Order: sequence, then C-alpha cells, then structure tokens
Amino acid sequence: MADPALSSRQFLDLKEQTRRQTHLTRILAFLVASGMLGAGIGLQVYPFSLLWAVAPLLAYPLLIQLLAMVAEKRGVAATTLSQALLQTDALCIGFACACLWFAVVPSLALLAIVHANAMSHGGWRPWLGSVVMTALGAGVGGALFYLLDPAFEPVPQAPLSLIILALLGLAVYMGASAFFAQRQTRYLRLAQQQVREQQRQALNMSRKLAKYLPPQIWGSLFTGKRDAKLETRRKRLTVFFSDIKGFSAISEELPLDTLTAMLNTYLSEMTRIALRHGGTIDKFIGDAVMVFFGDPKSEGAQEDAFRCVAMAIEMQRHMRLLRQRWKHEGIKQPLEIRIGINTGYVTVGNFGTDSRMDYTILGTDVNLASRLESACRPGQVLISESTHELVRERIQCRSVGDISAKGFSRPIPVYEARDLKRHAGSRSRYVSAETEGFALHMDLERIHNFDKKRILGTLARSATDLKDNKPVSLDFEAEGFVLHLDSGRLHHRERPRVLEFMGRAARRVQEQLRL
Repeated sequence: MADPALSSRQFLDLKEQTRRQTHLTRILAFLVASGMLGAGIGLQVYPFSLLWAVAPLLAYPLLIQLLAMVAEKRGVAATTLSQALLQTDALCIGFACACLWFAVVPSLALLAIVHANAMSHGGWRPWLGSVVMTALGAGVGGALFYLLDPAFEPVPQAPLSLIILALLGLAVYMGASAFFAQRQTRYLRLAQQQVREQQRQALNMSRKLAKYLPPQIWGSLFTGKRDAKLETRRKRLTVFFSDIKGFSAISEELPLDTLTAMLNTYLSEMTRIALRHGGTIDKFIGDAVMVFFGDPKSEGAQEDAFRCVAMAIEMQRHMRLLRQRWKHEGIKQPLEIRIGINTGYVTVGNFGTDSRMDYTILGTDVNLASRLESACRPGQVLISESTHELVRERIQCRSVGDISAKGFSRPIPVYEARDLKRHAGSRSRYVSAETEGFALHMDLERIHNFDKKRILGTLARSATDLKDNKPVSLDFEAEGFVLHLDSGRLHHRERPRVLEFMGRAARRVQEQLRL
C-alpha cells in the first residue's frame, strides 16, 4: 500500500514529472544521434568537416527546453506544445540521418527512437506527422550536403563498430524509455488512488451534507442544475404545516431519552411519507414540520396540491400506528397532529448572505397555511379554499365554515380533507379500530409480503383464544400493521365486534397481499 503522503506529493507533481521525463528522453535521443556522428567522424567514416553538426544536436534539447518554458509562460496549451515539439524532434532526427549519410543501421536506430516516442506520446496522427517531418528533415539535410559537396552520396553500409554503437544506443534509449514509462505508470496509479480517495471523501461529505438539505435541492446542486447563490422567484406552491398537539406539555413529563426517541421516530416517519409524495421539506422546528410542493420540481399546481393533501391524510392515518407503538413503549399521552394546507403565490429561493443562506419560502400564503394548522383540531387536516378548488375532484372534503386568522382582515373559508375518493369504502388501504383493551391499525400498502403469514397467524391465534375465553395479552407490530389485545381489559359485549373486525382484517390481508 502506497504511503499517503508520498501519494499526495507525487500526485501534485505528476505534471512536472511528466515534463522532466519527456525532456530526459529527448536529451537521450539526441545524445545517441550526436554520439553516432562523433564516433563515425572518429572512425573516419565521415569527414572531419561534419564535426560542426555535433554541437547543434547536443544543444537542441537545451534550446527546446528554454523555448518550452517561454511558451508555457505565454499560456500555450500543454497538449499543443507537446505535439509541436514531437514534430520538431522528428525534423531534427531526419537531419541527423542525413548527417550520418543515411547509413542503414544507424539511421534505422534513430528512426526507431523518434517514431516510438511519437507513437507513445501522441498516437497515430502525430506519428504520421512525424513521418512527414522526418522525411522533410532528411531531404533538407541531403540537399544541404549536396550543395556543399556535389560528390556527396549516401553510405548505406556502416562499419561494424558503428553498427554496434548504434544498436547499443538504441538499446540504452529503449531501456531508459521503459524505465520512465514504468515510473510514469506508477505515478499515474498513485494519482488514481489519490483521486479515488478524494472522490470517496467528497462522496461521504456530500452524503452528510445531504442530511441538512432537501433531497431535491441537494440533487440539483450536486448535478450543477442549480447554483448556490442568492436568488428568489415568485411561484405558485402548496404549503403544509403540522405540529403535535400539546407537545410542549408532554416534553416536560417524559424523560429526555424517551422524548428524543419519540420525536426522532415521528420526524423520520413523517419525512419518509413526505419524500414519497414528492414534497420539499423546508424545516423542522421542534415537533413542527413545514413542507411545500411545486419547487424545485412541479407537476402542475393541481397535481402538487393533490400530492400535498394525500400526504397529509396518510400522515394522519400513520399516526394511529405510531400512537399504538408509543403506548407499548410506555407513552400514554394521546399524541395527535394538526395539519394546515394552503395554495398560493409565494417567494421561494435562497435567502441570507453569500456565506450563509437558507432555501425557504416567504409570503402571506405561507402564513395562512400556518394559521390553518393553529386553528385545526387534533387529528384533522384543514385546507384553504384555493387548495380545495384544486383537489375537490379527487379528495373527499367537507366545509367547516369560516375562521378568523391573525393577520387576515376577512374570514377565511376552510375545508376538512377526509380521504382520497379512490380509497372510499372497502377499497381503502387503511383499516383501523380502537376500543378499551383492543387496537388494530394497518396500512395495506405498507405491509410487506414476507410479513403476511406472521400477521395472519397472529390474527388467527388471537381470535381463537378470544373465542375460547382464554386470556390474551398481545402487542404485535410489523411494517404497516399494529395489533394490541388485552382480554382482561376488553369489555365482554365488545368481544363479538372485535372478533368480527379481526376476521375482516384477516380477509383484507389475505385478498390484497399476494405472496
């Protein structure tokens, strides 16, 4: 496993390491070229007058490095600069082949060096360019030597000593290139590890931050669809407020750990329902919940309002299951929620400062939703007239008259949302009954198939024992299902009704849930 500090340093220096290795391979290539030319002159294969060409071949890499530094400071793109240098290298190597009088083995060694470098650093297109530039350099060099000495002609066959030197130079270059490539691969591997680690850290951080933002907002920020800047807009939204009746008094009576567990359970369950219906959770204030529909995504004002009211009805139904669970945990207070909903034009967006902002909504119609929640009876869902106009075709509602709300000069017509029309009668997903010593609440859409046998078995055993007048004390809970039965507290005349209700519940589970 690579050392983290080493990985970080090498990751940061990867660009510099690549630049240095490219420069070193260039120096090595031209050392091979100038070495073969110098050795050829020393072996008297080439005239002493060619000694002048050795200096430019040695100076070329240093000159190129200076030119590259100047180009980088002037903002020339690294890719463009690299491709240009590859073509310049090929041009000079072509000229070096002419200096070697086109001796076959030495020239092939130089061609192998320059074209392998072009292919490994650029691909086939730069390689084709290198072929053209090599031919151009060789042609210019050959023409120059012919002009200087009309008797000039290629010497295809080099002496054995020069061939050995050429092959040795090629081998050294290939070995050094392989070494540099291995180091480059290692640096890249370390860089990839560093990037993966940074991505993992960023993902973990984004998941943590997501818990402080509505999922819709976090998703739009994460994908770049929304920017974190101060901006607002007017939009028609449906706004939801709820709280637990008498929560302040209850919080003084319960132990802190019990209160915390109860509140976290309540908020978790309400959040799950809100997200399933597509609501944007604005904030929690103690036991109060604020949700709105229509931003950042909207399905249209009518659908937004329907989803909000459907969510509220499901929350009220789900509270029956939660109350039964809390009773089993020793919380005897009858916890019920109040809900107010209004539809209207509000200001929505980011409010605050550049360093600290809050995504929320403001406006008179927001206040009206809060006033409706305050005027609501426990266990009720109050909606405004504007919301009622949007949902009355799909929601069972009844008028409850007008209310006077603080901050509003005129009486406000309000309606109670009771149920979805498609859930009317026996088709309702909810089954609920409660009396002294007995409570059964279930949400058929939340019951898992793998719990079906356990639920049916529990109902059957409990009903049989109750018929046989055997003592029954039972608290059974599964996802979407709660059953409490205490035969000692159950009034005798209530037993037939309880047995009949349990039978109907078992039939609903049997019919509507398929394994």
